[in-house]
This record gives sequence, C-alpha cells and structure tokens, in this order.
Amino acid sequence: MIRLKLLTGSQAGTEAAFDKQTLRVGTAEDCDLRFDGDREPEVRPYHAAIAWKDHAYHLLELDRSGQVFVNGEAVADHTLRTGDHLRLGGEGGPEMEVSISINPDYDPAEDAARIVDAFRDHTQEERALEVVERAAERVTEERAKAGGVSSRQTMEFMTVALHEMGDVMKKETRRRWGRGLALVVLVAAAIIGTQRAIIIRQRARIAEMQDAKTRFDEQIHALQLKMEDETDPVRLAAAERQLTNLVSEAQKVLADIASRDQAAAQAVESTDPLDRQLRQLLRDFGSETYAIPPIFRDRVAYHIAEMQAALPTTQVVYRRKVRYWPVIAAEFKARELPEAMAYVAWTESSFDPMAVSRADAHGMWQMTAETAMSLGLRVDDTVDERHDVRKQTQAAALHLAMLLGEFGEDAFMLAMASYNQGENGVRRALRQVAREPGGFKKEKRDFWHLYRLKLLPPETREYVPRVLAAALICTYPEAYGLTQ
Repeated sequence: MIRLKLLTGSQAGTEAAFDKQTLRVGTAEDCDLRFDGDREPEVRPYHAAIAWKDHAYHLLELDRSGQVFVNGEAVADHTLRTGDHLRLGGEGGPEMEVSISINPDYDPAEDAARIVDAFRDHTQEERALEVVERAAERVTEERAKAGGVSSRQTMEFMTVALHEMGDVMKKETRRRWGRGLALVVLVAAAIIGTQRAIIIRQRARIAEMQDAKTRFDEQIHALQLKMEDETDPVRLAAAERQLTNLVSEAQKVLADIASRDQAAAQAVESTDPLDRQLRQLLRDFGSETYAIPPIFRDRVAYHIAEMQAALPTTQVVYRRKVRYWPVIAAEFKARELPEAMAYVAWTESSFDPMAVSRADAHGMWQMTAETAMSLGLRVDDTVDERHDVRKQTQAAALHLAMLLGEFGEDAFMLAMASYNQGENGVRRALRQVAREPGGFKKEKRDFWHLYRLKLLPPETREYVPRVLAAALICTYPEAYGLTQ
C-alpha cells in the first residue's frame, strides 16, 4: 500500500491511501488522486501515474509538459521510497510525501545480519567486515523504504563498497587488493542471495494465504446455497451473520495478499467470464459485493441465455438501444445517475417509445398516466408526452433520482428494483429491517442483505437480474453476438 500525504496546495493536511496496481494523478474525473483544475492550475488532466512493477512503486510522468519532481529533481520514471517528496508542476504546484507500507515479513536488521553472516564465512578480515556491515545497512535501509523489496540500488552500494575497499587495501600488495575485490563480489552475491531467500519465503507465505482464501470461498459458497433453501427468518438471520464473518475473513486475507503481490491477488479471483463481467458492472453501480448469491448469478445467466436464444429479436432491440442511447445518456448524466441504470428501459419496453402494456402503461419507460403526470408530463386527449423519448426519459431519470433520495444515494440496485411494481415492496422491506437493532444502518439497508434474507418481493428479486442481463449483453455486444 502507498500513502500520499498532501503537504501544500488546496488539499494540504489530507492523506490518500491506495492499494492498487496502477493509479492516476491529475484533474480528470477518472483520476484516483484528483485535483481541482481551477484551484491547482499547475496540474494537468493526466499528470502522472504511480504503478507497481518489478516489486516496487514507480512514479511515471504522463504529460511531458506537466513536470513531475521528486526531491526537487525532474523525473520521467522514478522508483519511489518512503520519505520521497513529490511535486506536480512548477513552483507552487501541490507537494506530497510518500509512505510505503513495509512487507510484514521483512526485518531490516535480520536481513543485514544475514548478509554479514554470509560474507563472514569467507573472511575474518575486520576491515573488510566493516565495509560489508556499512553496505548491508545501506541496502536494507533502502529496501525498507521501498516496502521490504529490492530497492534497485544494490549495484550502487557495491560501487561504493568497492571504492571503500580500495581505500582500505591501497597500502597492501596487489595480491591483497585482488582479494579485496573478490570480497566485494562476495558481498554482492550475499546481498542478492538474501533477497532471493526473502522472495522465496514471501512466495510460500502468499501460497498459504491463497489456500486460506480458497477455503473461505468454498465455505461462503456452501453457506449461500444453504441459505437459498432456508425459509425460516431466524435461521436466515443467523446464517447472514455467519456469512458476514466469513466474508470479512476472506477479504482480510485477500487484502494481505494484495499488499504483498497484486498479481497473486488477481490469480485467486474468479476466472468465470460472466462472474468477472457481472462484478465489473456492479462496481459501476456502486453495488459491488464480495459474495454474489449463486441464485442471483444463475438468474442473470438464465436471462442472458433467453436473449441469446432469440438473437434476431435481441439484435433489433440492441439497434434500437444504440439509436436512443445518446438521448438517454445525456439525461442520466444531467441527473448524475449511472448510465447502466437506463437498462431498465430494455426490461420495460425493449427501448420501444411506442410500447403500450396491458396495464395501459405507455412509452419506453412504461408509465401509467397518473405516474407520468406526477413527474411533469402532459397526458390528455390531445397530447401524450409518454411517447416523446426525451421528455419521458427526463421523467424516468427524475423518478429514479427521487427513489435514490428516499433509499439512499448509493442504493442504485434498490432504486432499479423499485421501478417496476416493487416500490412499495422495497419500502415494506426497509421498514421491517428498521425494527431490528441497528436496522437503520447502511449494511442492513443494502440490496444484497435484503436479497439474501428474502425480504424483497419475488417480482423484485427477478426484475434486477433481468436488468443486469440486458446491461451485460449491451456492455459486451460482440461477446454476445449482438453486432453480427
């Protein structure tokens, strides 16, 4: 993990921590560390990146005209260490201090002693050992600053050791000088050997943690399958508490793996394409969960298969979606809603602005006259604005925004669940949960909590997987044959 403490600029006094393979720094909306372009004019939209590579964090300049400074020197690619001072832009640009979490398996004193011991096997020359000890201290100090991994400065310290050894041996014979040079080579070999030992030990520890995460995941899956068949509220609540504990332990292990090796953390993630796609979509909704209920995933897969079985019709709907999406995206952006929520329209009407249901709901967003008028649309004997794509989309976005206002700003899944006949059902579920101790808390009002405890109406439990299935095939149209 890397921490950046803001020292100057508009964010001075704040701190940001990241545990990612790559993070971007700038003023653009999708930057991980984002600055305000008006308040920080020295910072470019994509000014710099911090990337984990070769077992160390590297600062990379993205905008050649932007200027990135480390400890006062302009850099393009620099290996970061604890204590480094960064500045973005010229004088007056925001400055920050780097802190890198050290590998818990790394002990600098033990590492230095190991280097000296490996060297001591080859000589008892006290002056040579003093040189080795100084070199070992420098190497391990820099390794600690880099988080307990190679600092990439071993050869630099070996050069210094070589010169020091030369000073020690300069009055000795050529034979003694040659022996001193050989000792320096042994120092380098000892240091490199200890680093290899650290890597081997860390890999073994990571393998143990990967096995532990796999065991937790198997327990989580088995418990969720059991919960799907359970109907007793008391036993369901007890299973939910057990699930929460298992997920917490699994997440701790995964975070520990990621702090040591991001690639190893990614290796224990699911390789199932649908699972990966679904998790990415849930991240877009702000509704990511560690443990997706198996029945939920199965229902998403079912609806995808259903749409693929009727591929010619699905392709027509997809082309209709592409036609109207610019209007939809603009209206949802105006309300600051995730675009993915708009796939409600696929489930409601197949993006058909002229659709009419048996319940006399009209338009792409399937509104009754009463609902449409309550949202500001005109519906009378001469005009029905439910068939106006832009106006009805504005009304639908307003309706979803109002649901979010009621359920919570991050309750995107609940808002979608409420859109079609489920609004009152969701309200009843939330009121039921509110009667419990702490029932007002976010984790108790979460869609997944309500879903697992079977507190949502059946039509609502089925509606959301249908919406997500539509969102997935449109997000990956080539993979699902929509562009043939």
